[in-house]
Amino acid sequence: MRHFPSIRHAVLLVSALAAQGMAGAQSFAPAYFNQFQSSTALDMITRLPGFVFEGGNTGRGTPGNVLINGKRPTSKTDPLGDVLGRIPVAAVERIDVINGGASGIDMQGYPTVANVVLKPMDLVSASTTASSYVTADGSLQPTLDSNYNLKRGDKSINISAGWRRSPDTGQGEGQRITKYADGGPDAQTQLSGSGISENKSVKMNYGQDLFDGQLTLNGAFNPWTYQSQIHNDGASVGLNSNDNAGRTMEQGIAYTRDLAGGASMDLKATHRSAEVSNDSAFASGGSTSHSLSSTSANEHVLAGQLTWQTSDGVVIRGGIERAVNTNDNNNAYQPNAQSAAAPGIYAWAQESRVEGQLSSAWQVDSSLSAEAGLKLAHSSLSTSSAQADGKSYLYPKPRLRLALSPSPALQLRLRMEREVSQLNFGDNAGFFGMADKTLRADLPDVVPAKTWLCEGAVEYRFWDRGAAVLSYTQSHISDVVDRMPIRTASATYDTAGNIGDASADSVTGMLNLPTDSLALPQGLLKLSTTWRSSSVTDPTTLTTRRLSGEQALAWRVEFSQDLPQQKAAWGFSVDNGWNNDSWQVAERDTSSGSSWARAFVNYRPASNMMLTLELNNLASRVITYDRMHYAGNDRLAGGPDFYEHNSTRTQPFAMLRLRRDW
Repeated sequence: MRHFPSIRHAVLLVSALAAQGMAGAQSFAPAYFNQFQSSTALDMITRLPGFVFEGGNTGRGTPGNVLINGKRPTSKTDPLGDVLGRIPVAAVERIDVINGGASGIDMQGYPTVANVVLKPMDLVSASTTASSYVTADGSLQPTLDSNYNLKRGDKSINISAGWRRSPDTGQGEGQRITKYADGGPDAQTQLSGSGISENKSVKMNYGQDLFDGQLTLNGAFNPWTYQSQIHNDGASVGLNSNDNAGRTMEQGIAYTRDLAGGASMDLKATHRSAEVSNDSAFASGGSTSHSLSSTSANEHVLAGQLTWQTSDGVVIRGGIERAVNTNDNNNAYQPNAQSAAAPGIYAWAQESRVEGQLSSAWQVDSSLSAEAGLKLAHSSLSTSSAQADGKSYLYPKPRLRLALSPSPALQLRLRMEREVSQLNFGDNAGFFGMADKTLRADLPDVVPAKTWLCEGAVEYRFWDRGAAVLSYTQSHISDVVDRMPIRTASATYDTAGNIGDASADSVTGMLNLPTDSLALPQGLLKLSTTWRSSSVTDPTTLTTRRLSGEQALAWRVEFSQDLPQQKAAWGFSVDNGWNNDSWQVAERDTSSGSSWARAFVNYRPASNMMLTLELNNLASRVITYDRMHYAGNDRLAGGPDFYEHNSTRTQPFAMLRLRRDW
């Protein structure tokens, strides 16, 4: 009989959900988040029922699944989570969870997005966050972040600054064991490594009304350093050290305006630049060698989009974007301090891309929405400053998305799309930077991989915060980019190239389970897992294998509980780490990391103050790297000549953080 109240509670919740409707958009007022003691928009986003936050990939320009006033942030280098973390709860009017492209929202490939709607009010707010890593040996690595928001009438400004020091949590104590196929004695080396990074950042965003539209300016400057040392104690004592430094800069401008007849206009221009220098040294037996490299990269983007929403729920979009990416790389090797650096390898590559798009989204009714579109991408690649005209390619990218809600709590989704990967400058530098140009004379140039994918998903929501999602994706990939051999009569070379076609399948499951009926009120258990399988012909051995870097199975368990009366919250998470293989012409490498466990406690001593204690890496992750090398530098020519096993056990660490809102 004890279960009847829970069943009755579930029936009432399902009835309530049916009354409010789950297709289209759901709105959540700030009062809903009072139970979670939220202080920022990011806190609110992570508490949305059945919603999984995705921050996107700023390096690739991939947007996240959260909008602010219907738009994505202008900056490409500022992580979406950081942007949301700077918005105080007092500035949020509501958050809309949108399914299937309701209200004319550009879903950017996501089945569900959240739109943070800000209040049209004057506001002054600031926050300061002080934190520190606490490592196993008791050392501290402090961090300080500050943020200031000002909104007056139609003008707004946000300024943030940060200084962070953090240890390299992937370093630790370990060993390397090398076994030789010829029966020679094993070689064993003890390893001890540590690393530290330091980042500084200054970011600014400014907005104001202009010509009946909204103008936004953004800028960012981020210098950083990273230093590490790995001691090798084997037959001979050695020291590997890295001294890296760099900076990134960004400037951006965006203008949006509503036009007559339900139309709107979005214009954007962005410039990003990055510089990196690296000095890797190895010292042993009184001699020191250096590997020196420097890289500079630039990106210029101009984009414009027109959107027209008709009175019958149809949204039509058309736009064009031009992007120019340039990458300059220099590498040199100095065998010892007395000799000059050997002639360096210089690689320069520039990609110019113009992409036009036309799409239409139709909200047929409250239960059915559809989107169809076509993008045409024209890409050209130049690989040396002396090359006047690079190779050019035209790629069509059609897509079709359907979302059906046969009941208020159930949604079915179908996606069919063609994706084209972005060119990897490292692969192109390795291919075109070969010293002997005749080796690749008869080989085609490297081109991006193209993927036709079909994805089906079913989502069911229950108990206010509960959700279950199951999806299956089938992909057919052409022109896969991987390592491939170039064989001559005297040698075998390893280079990047297109190795042929591949197929891939994945199944993803996610369950958000509220634990209110399990004696854990306001608790939420999250389970997620992804299974992957793929098949491609290895270009070296001509046998079938997985795609490089693919993890066959990944899972994660998370639990969190809010304790309003205690002004606290706590939780934990555990995942299974990673394990993947990569294939080169001369060797097969396997990288793996054991499970990662984390626990946290939040305590709010005052309404404007939050104290957080995080315990990380509680399982002391073990990172392994296995290297199977083959005789003759060719996996086809002979068997393994040696096997190398590297194993490092990393240490637990804590993070203590105090945030104060003003």
